[in-house]
Amino acid sequence: MNLREYQQKAVEWAKTSDGLIVAPAGSGKTWIAASIIKNYQNCGSGLRFGWLAPTRETCQQARTSLRVAGVPDEIVDVRCPHESVDFSKKDMLIVDEAKHSPAAGWRRIIESCNGLRYGFDATPWGDDPDRNTVTRTLFHNRTYEINRNDIGDSLADAYLEISDATDLNIQQKIDDNIDRLFNTRVKYMRIREDELKRMCAWESIVDIGICQNRERNKYAINYAVEHLDMQTLILIPRITLGEDYEHQIPNSRLVHSKIGKKDRRSYMEEFKAGNLRTMIATSLADEGLDLPNVELLIMVSGGRSSQKTIQRASRALRKTETKNCATIVDFSDKFHPIGAFHAKKRMTCYRELGCIFQ
Repeated sequence: MNLREYQQKAVEWAKTSDGLIVAPAGSGKTWIAASIIKNYQNCGSGLRFGWLAPTRETCQQARTSLRVAGVPDEIVDVRCPHESVDFSKKDMLIVDEAKHSPAAGWRRIIESCNGLRYGFDATPWGDDPDRNTVTRTLFHNRTYEINRNDIGDSLADAYLEISDATDLNIQQKIDDNIDRLFNTRVKYMRIREDELKRMCAWESIVDIGICQNRERNKYAINYAVEHLDMQTLILIPRITLGEDYEHQIPNSRLVHSKIGKKDRRSYMEEFKAGNLRTMIATSLADEGLDLPNVELLIMVSGGRSSQKTIQRASRALRKTETKNCATIVDFSDKFHPIGAFHAKKRMTCYRELGCIFQ
């Protein structure tokens, strides 16, 4: 396996220390992890390795990378956290998408390994400082960071287009729905009122501001139809909304966690081959959706999470032999102050990714 210079430097660091390796999406974190295992395999026989990944797709990517690196299948136990996992006898553990580490199930699995622990993530840090502290502790408070400048021209340029398309006069409708949901749920949901209010607000933004926003969705659908020559990924927040998009966009497929694994894999392969031009996906695309040929990304989902925005936008930043640039379409969401605040948070993420604002 031929590694880029920044990838080789990460492997060299891993020879002297374990810890968390933070690197942008598309920088080849899976290759780095496989190379670290290969290096330790070469140092001595009998070592046992574990690999924790969030989805079946990411597990398959791990196995493929290990085979390319020349690591025998039988010495690395690749598992999802929902499986019966015991890494207590492993000498080393690789943790893909380490942002999940503070979750109870993940934390238990990681802490069971008393050997070396290497975490990998593009966006490991969230808004909760306590969770961030747990992540650092699980990986022994050691971090190695690869930034975009280290990668150089390995990522594609991304051009960002922001649309103001929205239905008019829906702010009051959203506010009324927030109050209705809150007044109903406060009677039986045992969570803090401020947390419940945020939950009701986000649900109302998604249902009314996004899913029922005819002008917003009309713009997204028309943009996709006008660019059927491009490999397009559309990210949506609800399956029902995705079904509407699939009906209106020729040669498109909706992919979500409830469809069969075989069909999901088939659609992804068709997309990679260029036979399927438009893929519509739910949060399944947040992790494990390896589609390097995405030329157009339409961000219908909304939201303010830095982790999710960077992860989703990075789907378009993979550079290939035939792709040097990509387009990202998002919305200013001025239909409500909450939506506009979320949009501004996403714009900050795009700037950090080096996107070129149109």
